[in-house]
Amino acid sequence: REGRQGLRDFWMRWKDARDLVGALKYYAGLSKNRPMVGRFGYAEKLEYWAMMWGTAVMAVTGLMLWFSVAVTFFLPRWWVDVALTIHLYEAILATLAVIVWHFYHVIFDPDVYPMSFAWIDGKMTPEQYQHEHPLAYEEWKKEHGGEEPRGERE
Repeated sequence: REGRQGLRDFWMRWKDARDLVGALKYYAGLSKNRPMVGRFGYAEKLEYWAMMWGTAVMAVTGLMLWFSVAVTFFLPRWWVDVALTIHLYEAILATLAVIVWHFYHVIFDPDVYPMSFAWIDGKMTPEQYQHEHPLAYEEWKKEHGGEEPRGERE
C-alpha cells in the first residue's frame, strides 16, 4: 500500500507546473514566498522522471547499437546512426544533469551546504523537512495529532 502511495505521489500534477513557475518567481526576486510542496516537489519529480525516460532511451538506443547488424535487417542503416546520435546526447545530458542539477540540490544548495546527509540514510531534521516539504510536514502533524516529528539528527 505504501509503495502504491509513493508512486501516486510521484505523478506529475498541474500543481507542479504552478510550483515551478512560483519557484522561478521566488528565485528571481519577484515573489517573497516559496511554493508549498508536499512529499515530493517538482524538482524531485522532474529528476525522477528524467531518469526513467533517460534509462529507456539509453536502453533502446544501446540495444540498437549493440545489435546493429540485426537492426539493419528491419530498418534502414541511417536508423543506427540516429540511435548513435541520440545515445551520445542522452549520455551527455544525463552526465550534466547529475553534475549540475543533482549536485546542486544535494551539496551546493545554500540551504543544505556543506551537504544534505539524507543521501546517506534518507533522514532529515524536522526543521529541514518543514522547510523543504511544508505540505507533507503539516499532513504528518495532522496524522499524528499535532505532535512534532522527532529528528534523527538534532
